[in-house]
Amino acid sequence: MPKKTVSDSLAKNQCKTYLEGLGFENLHPARGNSCDLIGYKNNQQYFFEIKYSSKSHGDFFGCVMFTELFQALSNKKNYFFVICRGNIENLDNWFYKIFTVEQFFEFCTLTTPICHYRLIVESNGNLKRANIGKKSVMATEKMILDIWKKFREWKPK
Repeated sequence: MPKKTVSDSLAKNQCKTYLEGLGFENLHPARGNSCDLIGYKNNQQYFFEIKYSSKSHGDFFGCVMFTELFQALSNKKNYFFVICRGNIENLDNWFYKIFTVEQFFEFCTLTTPICHYRLIVESNGNLKRANIGKKSVMATEKMILDIWKKFREWKPK
């Protein structure tokens, strides 16, 4: 049985090929744009967020970052979610489904807000905090409590 993959780089490459077959051009990684791929069709720019499942069948389940959702809502006419699944050993038999922002939202639920964490393991085994990027902010107790309070207002009891 093939090993399940955590990386979605194969899926991004497969989706790039699939989207090229649909007439999109100049598809490239969208570093720093809250999506996975950027491409063009008829001189119009499009954003694609790839959601990959390494499961061979069954339901799709995953997370969507708030930054991705904000980017999608800010670019509804040219932002798409692509779900896909496929076998690493058989690249010809993949499943793809493209969703508009409105279509994808029909399947989204807000369960809990999340924070990212990252620990750097040094060669001596010590742990240190990673450098904070320009677009990130350290989580604080006040921030978490404020977000939690607002989230509890939205969440059904």
